[in-house]
Amino acid sequence: MNIRQLNVNDTEKFCDLIVDMYSNLENLEWFSPMPYDYDNVKSMIENPRFYIIGVFDEENLCAVSSLDYKCGKLIGKVEFPKECNTDKLVEIGFTMVSSKYRGRGIMKIMVANLLEKIKADGFEWAFGKVHKNNFASSKSLIKNGFIVCNDYIKPVKKADFISLSSESFFSKVGKENAKITLSRIKPEDEEIIVDYNILIKDVR
Repeated sequence: MNIRQLNVNDTEKFCDLIVDMYSNLENLEWFSPMPYDYDNVKSMIENPRFYIIGVFDEENLCAVSSLDYKCGKLIGKVEFPKECNTDKLVEIGFTMVSSKYRGRGIMKIMVANLLEKIKADGFEWAFGKVHKNNFASSKSLIKNGFIVCNDYIKPVKKADFISLSSESFFSKVGKENAKITLSRIKPEDEEIIVDYNILIKDVR
Protein backbone atom coordinates (compact mmCIF):
# COMPACT_ATOMS: atom_id res chain seq x y z
CA MET A 1 0.00 0.00 0.00
CA ASN A 2 1.11 3.58 -0.59
CA ILE A 3 -0.12 6.99 0.56
CA ARG A 4 -0.31 10.12 -1.58
CA GLN A 5 -2.29 13.31 -1.99
CA LEU A 6 -5.46 12.89 -4.02
CA ASN A 7 -5.81 14.63 -7.39
CA VAL A 8 -8.77 15.14 -9.73
CA ASN A 9 -8.08 11.83 -11.46
CA ASP A 10 -9.07 10.12 -8.19
CA THR A 11 -12.51 11.79 -8.09
CA GLU A 12 -14.58 8.79 -9.17
CA LYS A 13 -12.79 6.47 -6.74
CA PHE A 14 -13.33 8.98 -3.95
CA CYS A 15 -17.06 9.17 -4.81
CA ASP A 16 -17.28 5.38 -4.61
CA LEU A 17 -15.48 5.37 -1.26
CA ILE A 18 -17.90 7.93 0.20
CA VAL A 19 -20.86 5.80 -0.92
CA ASP A 20 -19.20 2.71 0.55
CA MET A 21 -18.72 4.56 3.83
CA TYR A 22 -22.38 5.56 4.00
CA SER A 23 -23.44 2.06 2.93
CA ASN A 24 -21.76 0.66 6.04
CA LEU A 25 -22.24 3.54 8.50
CA GLU A 26 -24.14 2.53 11.62
CA ASN A 27 -25.03 6.03 12.74
CA LEU A 28 -25.32 9.10 10.53
CA GLU A 29 -24.64 11.30 13.55
CA TRP A 30 -21.02 10.06 13.42
CA PHE A 31 -20.29 11.71 10.11
CA SER A 32 -21.33 15.16 8.94
CA PRO A 33 -23.24 14.95 5.64
CA MET A 34 -20.90 15.39 2.69
CA PRO A 35 -21.43 15.24 -1.09
CA TYR A 36 -20.79 12.10 -3.10
CA ASP A 37 -21.52 13.34 -6.63
CA TYR A 38 -18.64 13.78 -9.07
CA ASP A 39 -18.63 17.58 -9.43
CA ASN A 40 -18.79 18.36 -5.71
CA VAL A 41 -16.19 15.76 -4.79
CA LYS A 42 -13.89 17.06 -7.53
CA SER A 43 -14.23 20.62 -6.22
CA MET A 44 -13.42 19.36 -2.73
CA ILE A 45 -10.19 17.77 -3.98
CA GLU A 46 -9.28 21.02 -5.76
CA ASN A 47 -10.17 23.27 -2.82
CA PRO A 48 -6.99 24.63 -1.15
CA ARG A 49 -8.85 24.58 2.15
CA PHE A 50 -8.27 20.81 2.24
CA TYR A 51 -5.25 18.56 1.94
CA ILE A 52 -6.61 15.09 1.21
CA ILE A 53 -4.52 11.92 1.25
CA GLY A 54 -5.49 8.48 -0.02
CA VAL A 55 -4.22 5.03 0.85
CA PHE A 56 -3.97 2.90 -2.27
CA ASP A 57 -3.73 -0.88 -2.61
CA GLU A 58 -2.37 -0.95 -6.17
CA GLU A 59 -5.13 0.96 -8.03
CA ASN A 60 -7.75 0.59 -5.29
CA LEU A 61 -8.47 3.60 -3.09
CA CYS A 62 -9.02 1.99 0.29
CA ALA A 63 -9.03 5.02 2.62
CA VAL A 64 -8.82 8.81 2.78
CA SER A 65 -8.08 11.38 5.45
CA SER A 66 -7.68 15.13 5.33
CA LEU A 67 -6.50 18.37 6.82
CA ASP A 68 -8.88 21.32 7.01
CA TYR A 69 -6.85 24.51 7.09
CA LYS A 70 -9.93 26.48 8.15
CA CYS A 71 -10.35 24.22 11.19
CA GLY A 72 -13.95 23.42 10.33
CA LYS A 73 -14.60 27.13 11.01
CA LEU A 74 -14.55 26.28 14.73
CA ILE A 75 -12.09 28.96 15.84
CA GLY A 76 -14.04 31.14 18.24
CA LYS A 77 -16.73 28.50 18.67
CA VAL A 78 -14.67 26.00 20.68
CA GLU A 79 -12.60 26.77 23.77
CA PHE A 80 -9.15 25.35 23.13
CA PRO A 81 -6.44 25.12 25.83
CA LYS A 82 -4.96 28.50 26.79
CA GLU A 83 -1.51 27.45 25.62
CA CYS A 84 -2.84 26.57 22.16
CA ASN A 85 -2.00 29.19 19.54
CA THR A 86 -5.02 28.95 17.23
CA ASP A 87 -3.05 30.72 14.49
CA LYS A 88 -0.89 27.57 14.43
CA LEU A 89 -3.80 25.12 14.68
CA VAL A 90 -5.11 22.77 11.97
CA GLU A 91 -7.92 20.21 11.95
CA ILE A 92 -7.65 16.60 10.94
CA GLY A 93 -10.96 16.45 9.12
CA PHE A 94 -13.01 13.72 7.46
CA THR A 95 -11.49 10.25 7.56
CA MET A 96 -12.94 7.09 6.06
CA VAL A 97 -11.75 3.53 5.41
CA SER A 98 -13.32 1.18 2.87
CA SER A 99 -15.39 -1.60 4.41
CA LYS A 100 -13.04 -4.12 2.77
CA TYR A 101 -9.96 -2.70 4.51
CA ARG A 102 -11.13 -2.08 8.07
CA GLY A 103 -9.40 -3.59 11.05
CA ARG A 104 -5.90 -3.13 9.61
CA GLY A 105 -4.89 0.01 11.50
CA ILE A 106 -5.11 2.17 8.38
CA MET A 107 -6.67 5.15 10.13
CA LYS A 108 -3.82 5.29 12.63
CA ILE A 109 -1.30 5.21 9.76
CA MET A 110 -3.10 8.06 7.95
CA VAL A 111 -3.20 10.20 11.08
CA ALA A 112 0.54 9.66 11.59
CA ASN A 113 1.12 10.69 7.96
CA LEU A 114 -0.93 13.85 8.41
CA LEU A 115 0.93 14.74 11.62
CA GLU A 116 4.17 14.72 9.62
CA LYS A 117 2.55 17.07 7.08
CA ILE A 118 1.31 19.32 9.89
CA LYS A 119 4.81 19.69 11.31
CA ALA A 120 6.29 20.28 7.84
CA ASP A 121 3.73 23.05 7.25
CA GLY A 122 4.81 24.81 10.45
CA PHE A 123 1.70 24.17 12.53
CA GLU A 124 2.05 23.57 16.27
CA TRP A 125 -1.31 22.07 17.19
CA ALA A 126 -3.73 19.58 15.63
CA PHE A 127 -7.26 18.62 16.60
CA GLY A 128 -10.01 16.28 15.53
CA LYS A 129 -13.78 16.36 16.01
CA VAL A 130 -15.25 12.94 16.81
CA HIS A 131 -18.78 11.93 17.78
CA LYS A 132 -18.90 10.94 21.44
CA ASN A 133 -20.03 7.40 20.59
CA ASN A 134 -17.59 6.83 17.72
CA PHE A 135 -15.12 4.95 19.88
CA ALA A 136 -13.05 3.50 17.02
CA SER A 137 -12.18 6.92 15.60
CA SER A 138 -11.44 8.32 19.05
CA LYS A 139 -9.16 5.37 19.76
CA SER A 140 -7.17 5.99 16.58
CA LEU A 141 -6.53 9.61 17.55
CA ILE A 142 -5.68 8.73 21.15
CA LYS A 143 -3.16 6.15 19.91
CA ASN A 144 -1.51 9.02 18.03
CA GLY A 145 -1.20 11.11 21.20
CA PHE A 146 -4.42 13.16 21.11
CA ILE A 147 -6.33 13.94 24.30
CA VAL A 148 -9.95 15.03 24.78
CA CYS A 149 -9.96 18.75 25.60
CA ASN A 150 -13.57 19.82 25.16
CA ASP A 151 -16.92 18.99 23.64
CA TYR A 152 -18.76 20.62 20.77
CA ILE A 153 -22.45 20.73 19.95
CA LYS A 154 -22.96 20.87 16.20
CA PRO A 155 -26.27 21.61 14.46
CA VAL A 156 -26.97 19.56 11.33
CA LYS A 157 -29.74 20.46 8.89
CA LYS A 158 -32.60 18.02 9.34
CA ALA A 159 -33.39 18.10 5.61
CA ASP A 160 -29.84 16.98 4.75
CA PHE A 161 -29.98 14.26 7.41
CA ILE A 162 -33.30 12.92 6.11
CA SER A 163 -32.20 13.08 2.47
CA LEU A 164 -29.00 11.13 3.05
CA SER A 165 -30.52 8.56 5.40
CA SER A 166 -33.24 7.90 2.81
CA GLU A 167 -30.78 6.97 0.04
CA SER A 168 -31.05 3.36 -1.14
CA PHE A 169 -27.37 2.71 -0.45
CA PHE A 170 -27.51 3.86 3.17
CA SER A 171 -27.11 0.95 5.61
CA LYS A 172 -30.13 -0.75 7.18
CA VAL A 173 -28.75 -0.26 10.68
CA GLY A 174 -28.04 3.37 9.83
CA LYS A 175 -31.62 3.90 8.69
CA GLU A 176 -32.94 2.51 11.98
CA ASN A 177 -30.61 4.72 14.01
CA ALA A 178 -31.60 7.72 11.88
CA LYS A 179 -35.22 7.12 12.89
CA ILE A 180 -34.14 7.13 16.55
CA THR A 181 -32.29 10.42 16.06
CA LEU A 182 -35.28 12.02 14.34
CA SER A 183 -37.62 10.80 17.09
CA ARG A 184 -35.67 12.89 19.63
CA ILE A 185 -36.51 16.21 17.98
CA LYS A 186 -39.72 18.11 17.48
CA PRO A 187 -41.44 17.96 14.06
CA GLU A 188 -40.99 21.71 13.62
CA ASP A 189 -37.24 21.62 14.34
CA GLU A 190 -35.07 22.33 11.30
CA GLU A 191 -31.81 21.16 12.88
CA ILE A 192 -30.45 18.12 14.68
CA ILE A 193 -28.00 18.71 17.51
CA VAL A 194 -25.02 16.34 17.43
CA ASP A 195 -22.54 15.85 20.30
CA TYR A 196 -18.81 15.68 19.50
CA ASN A 197 -15.59 15.46 21.47
CA ILE A 198 -12.69 17.73 20.51
CA LEU A 199 -9.36 15.90 20.74
CA ILE A 200 -6.13 17.91 20.51
CA LYS A 201 -2.41 17.28 20.20
CA ASP A 202 0.65 19.48 20.69
CA VAL A 203 2.86 18.59 17.69
CA ARG A 204 5.81 20.83 18.59
